[in-house]
Amino acid sequence: SGTYAGTSEQSSSSWAMYSLVLKHNITDKTHLVFQHDHGFADNTYDYATGTPDAINARWYGINTHLYYDIKDDLSIGMRGEWFRDQNGFRVCSPGRVAAATNNDGYSYALGSGQLNNSSCVAASWYAFTVGMNYKPTKWLNLRPNVRYDWVDGTVADGGRYNPFGNGKQSQFLFSTDFTITF
Repeated sequence: SGTYAGTSEQSSSSWAMYSLVLKHNITDKTHLVFQHDHGFADNTYDYATGTPDAINARWYGINTHLYYDIKDDLSIGMRGEWFRDQNGFRVCSPGRVAAATNNDGYSYALGSGQLNNSSCVAASWYAFTVGMNYKPTKWLNLRPNVRYDWVDGTVADGGRYNPFGNGKQSQFLFSTDFTITF
């Protein structure tokens, strides 16, 4: 699937994105999914220099999922992900910067000396997740998982990009969600 259009009502510059998803049943109980995403936006704002219409932004990535059905109502799986934000355009997070900013206005997400700056940094993002889907009823799906994220990128002063809590380049999470179908 994909989309293509002008960047905004004020700009006729191109913007597009597509996703390619391949699925394969290795066995009746083992399933593999591969996904590739790629996008671009021409003549975008350069957050590093504060210059409008300065860069042609690109982002792309791959992820793969491997699932195993233990029973009809229980499956386990793992997922590996890589996402590259080539120009620091796609993974901007002002909310994260504000949440990681101390009383002096310094953001742990940006590294030292980056007062009141943007978190729009060119970087590669990685994740590895292990989890399960449990359907105790037809209308309820529980999905606990364990996830490890890490990033490589540098900020304008050449320091490390530390977008995760406590000024780190990685994080380890346990989360769960549920879906109610009606």
